Amino acid sequence: MKHLTYEQKKKIAETLVTALLTCAAIAFGFTSCKAWRTISTTATYTQLTDTSKVTSTIQTKTVEEYQGVKKN
Repeated sequence: MKHLTYEQKKKIAETLVTALLTCAAIAFGFTSCKAWRTISTTATYTQLTDTSKVTSTIQTKTVEEYQGVKKN
């Protein structure tokens, strides 16, 4: 029976940890999701007088975030 070297044991441990983390990430990914929606609005108002023209612009940006969870 052959004994494993330190490097072989280290490689096996790294592979196992990577596999476990991958499984955890997949399991978490299937149970929840996150989505974002960005809403941009622009409103412009122009006021004309005999001697001038004044334009006002208001811009808004709203970012909404949604967290979804899978129900069983």
